[in-house]
Amino acid sequence: MQGRSCWLAVAFWLSLIVSLSSLSGFCQDGPSFSGDWSFDLAIEPAIAFDLDATSTLNLTYSVGGWDFSSTTTLDESGLARQGFDAVGVIGDIGLSSSLRFKGSSGFTRWSNVAGWESHGLSFSAVFEMTETYVSFSLSASGTVDDLVVKSDIELRSKDGCALLFSAIDISIDFPLCCTVVSADVGFTCDGFEAAAFSVYGIVVPNLPWLAIDADLSFTMDEKTLELSPMLDFGTFACIELYIDIEPGASPAIDEILIYGIGLECELGDVSFEALSYLDGTHKLNGHYWEMVALSLDSSVDCCGLTSMELAVYFLEGGLRLFDVASFEGSFSLALSEQLAFDMALMWDIEAGIVEEMTCGFEVSW
Repeated sequence: MQGRSCWLAVAFWLSLIVSLSSLSGFCQDGPSFSGDWSFDLAIEPAIAFDLDATSTLNLTYSVGGWDFSSTTTLDESGLARQGFDAVGVIGDIGLSSSLRFKGSSGFTRWSNVAGWESHGLSFSAVFEMTETYVSFSLSASGTVDDLVVKSDIELRSKDGCALLFSAIDISIDFPLCCTVVSADVGFTCDGFEAAAFSVYGIVVPNLPWLAIDADLSFTMDEKTLELSPMLDFGTFACIELYIDIEPGASPAIDEILIYGIGLECELGDVSFEALSYLDGTHKLNGHYWEMVALSLDSSVDCCGLTSMELAVYFLEGGLRLFDVASFEGSFSLALSEQLAFDMALMWDIEAGIVEEMTCGFEVSW
């Protein structure tokens, strides 16, 4: 696998060199070179001051309407991941290619995409190679009046059948009476797999806040009809209600539950957000039932600050005053047009420990 990775990398870079050489002569504007380099150091005092260092280098070379870029990330163990990308247009055809490597495992994925659009028709082709399989897919879609048709076919070296065929999906959207029906039909190596017909947003008369999605599906073994009710009470200024419906035996509704309430507003150049979950099931960051946050508008230039986010989380039945349990904060400071400094802190107030402190910088050109 390592040998194949090496040859793939060589082939990719040779293709870039050939492309650069052929395209540079047609380039009206001169080629440009840009990039950035960032370094972050994370300290975890709770784990005997464990240090995690990460360095990322992004490079982009633009020439003849094409962008050739690479991303290299290093950590304390060495090369963590690396990627190469090429994006451009030849005539009316858009092309892109990406090659990915990961740490000691080497090659992980090589993906190539070609797309073309004309007169309401869209075509795309995708070739992908991974460590375990090779696949090729074709997609076509188009619109004729109110009819929308889409078709996908995939060939795959793994889990495929005759001629590497893997699957074909056909989708059609068409108007019917007062609504639009979405139809999907799928075939696999075993033949017909399923057909589904869906209608979205059926409004119930005299109940404008209630809408229903309907899904009718067929397989070789069964037929099912599923109705999914939805509630939309509109916007309450800066307040948002989180509502869930517990359906009973179709089409009955057993329960309407308001499980959360949120508040968002702008206080000058600062955004305020609060969110509370009330049902004991939904959690923030997996633990907390409530959160209050402040963030600085990214368009505001305040003493060089380009971003700032502060958040406090609350734990139900916590040990601290007002159930305050966790704090997260981060900011980025532009020291110049090319140099920025950033810092972040994660503090578990409930446990009385600093989970992580991160500081770093980014140089761009």
